[in-house]
Amino acid sequence: MTNLPLELRDALAAEVPFSSLESTAEALAADGTEKVLFHTADARPVEAVLMRYRDGRRSLCLSSQSGCPLTCSFCATGRMKFGRNLTESEILDQALHFRRKEAVNHAVFMGMGEPLMNLDNVLAACERLPGIGIASSNTAISTVGWLPGIVRLAHEGPPVRLALSLHAADEALRSELMPVNERYPLSDVLRACLEWHERRRRQVFVEYLMLAGVNDRYEQAVALAELLEPRPAFKVNLIPYNPTDARFQGSGRDAIAAFRNALEERGVRTTVRLTRGRDIDAACGQLAARG
Repeated sequence: MTNLPLELRDALAAEVPFSSLESTAEALAADGTEKVLFHTADARPVEAVLMRYRDGRRSLCLSSQSGCPLTCSFCATGRMKFGRNLTESEILDQALHFRRKEAVNHAVFMGMGEPLMNLDNVLAACERLPGIGIASSNTAISTVGWLPGIVRLAHEGPPVRLALSLHAADEALRSELMPVNERYPLSDVLRACLEWHERRRRQVFVEYLMLAGVNDRYEQAVALAELLEPRPAFKVNLIPYNPTDARFQGSGRDAIAAFRNALEERGVRTTVRLTRGRDIDAACGQLAARG
């Protein structure tokens, strides 16, 4: 707006900021993945990621909180100091930052935070994402199993997709990996997911992080398959572990392939996630606002 006086432009910039977020660091991975570290007006760190795929998809990984209070043992975000829920504008401004560079068409709430603990603001942002090119059918909300949010999601908001971070079919092991399981046991969470499936008529994506010697044995694949009934309600996405400061090691390719085969032999539709941005700590579980 160079037709306005400089003094007025400076006043507008101060009083009506272009974005609720300030971009403070950017990183570009060898595979084209781009990560941005933002800070909110009250100096809370937030990271978001743009993943570029050869088939033309441009998928955003958005954060719903600064940090995360749920302390999953394998996740770098869980070891950050929890800040707060992000506002609708702070969520949407992550997407707008990348949209100003190029067209985007997919979004996943798999960045920092538990989206269903901030459901009002997440759904408000989801309502506006189609306006920048991201259809509700191309938007997924991932949860560790925050039961009240899953129940609400079956009845409220646009028809986005639901992804459940499961990671262990055994309740005791899941509680060790994900303390939230003590509060909301997997059996209750799966019942809520089935209610969501019945109302929304969409598959539940089941995310399963492959941890060597922890949850990747044949019998654990069999147990997972037994949980996921009816079969058409679920699709499993096996996730190679991305290194963090946690004590875990990732399963090897052969172990992942064997686990996948065990699931598919039992009629469970299964894919293996393509890892993006690992070299810049932008892959699944690595966001920790280190700058």
